[in-house]
Amino acid sequence: MKADTFTNTTLFKLTTFLLGSALIITFMVIGKHFLIPLAWGMLIALSSIRMLDRVEYKLNIKRIYVTLTFVLLVLLVALSFVYFIYAELRNIVTALPNLAGRISEILKNLSASLKGYGLGLPDHIDATMVKEYMKGHSAMIAGILSSFSKSIGSAFLSGIYLFFLIYYRDNYLYYLYQLYDNPARVRAERQRWDEILDVLTSFLAGMMIVTLIMIVMLYIIFLSIGVEFALFWAVLVGIFTLVPYVGNPIGMVIVFLFTTITHEGWLVPLLALGGIFFTNFLQENLFKPLIIGDKLKLNAFLIFLAVILGGTIWGISGMILFMPIVGIVKLVLEKNESTRPLSVLFTHLPSNVRYHLLETVKQGIEKEEKEEEKEKAKGKE
Repeated sequence: MKADTFTNTTLFKLTTFLLGSALIITFMVIGKHFLIPLAWGMLIALSSIRMLDRVEYKLNIKRIYVTLTFVLLVLLVALSFVYFIYAELRNIVTALPNLAGRISEILKNLSASLKGYGLGLPDHIDATMVKEYMKGHSAMIAGILSSFSKSIGSAFLSGIYLFFLIYYRDNYLYYLYQLYDNPARVRAERQRWDEILDVLTSFLAGMMIVTLIMIVMLYIIFLSIGVEFALFWAVLVGIFTLVPYVGNPIGMVIVFLFTTITHEGWLVPLLALGGIFFTNFLQENLFKPLIIGDKLKLNAFLIFLAVILGGTIWGISGMILFMPIVGIVKLVLEKNESTRPLSVLFTHLPSNVRYHLLETVKQGIEKEEKEEEKEKAKGKE
């Protein structure tokens, strides 16, 4: 078998694809401390370039000043968020020993209820044991709090990446001129790139607005029903909703457990659950269709796969980042004529398109069957 013939075989192409995928995933795992801040910087840069272009050229401000101001604002928001989470978690950890008696009481009540079904919890569970358990695990919580110093370092690294990516954004345009040396072709490529950036900017801005609306609504609900640290839990659930499918249930479970421990009876926990469910219902059926629409048009399986793969490789950052990254890949494929058919694999097909496709396939099968019947009739004659 000749070498060029072997390289065209399905086995060779599949092996190359699997090997390349394995190398890319390995590189992403090994280099995650470098790549995660870079990915955040690139995502923010891509979603803000169009806006910064308007500010720079319409107001006639030097790029260095526009870039520095924007990066400093982004860092200020990021560091304020990190400090808020750190301060709230520290307050919650401080209050944990006071909750030991309440947890012990809940466990005893649960044990008494289970005994009616022939089950039961160990009798030696009491407030002292719960308190000792909390002390034993406070080191783990303290480790989580100390990890926020690493988050600050990652935020500054992302800020450095963001500065250079924004400041040297015209290099891509110059690359197009060097590549094609054809103003019409360059104009078409630039228009395609601007369309991708517009869709991405609109999607990310819409997601931010929807998340802020949900946080405000949850804060009002939690505050009105008496949930402690209402703003923290509202922000936490709002951030969790950025992770499709799995984020919202996790937020509901965490808030339900906390309110069960800190409140007598089931009224407040159930009201908290109902509030999260209500705001999520409004988000999915009102705010997202109204503010975001269907910008990326990714199918549900691909979003779920991106969340799982992102969480496996990059943790929480990967669960949030991988969906827009897949969306960018889909937009790039869609805007290129040679790769446009591939973008269909990323898309959620509307019902009318699926119906038309099935009808076309059905008609084709019926046509083939009629032709086969005609051929058989001719053979009998």
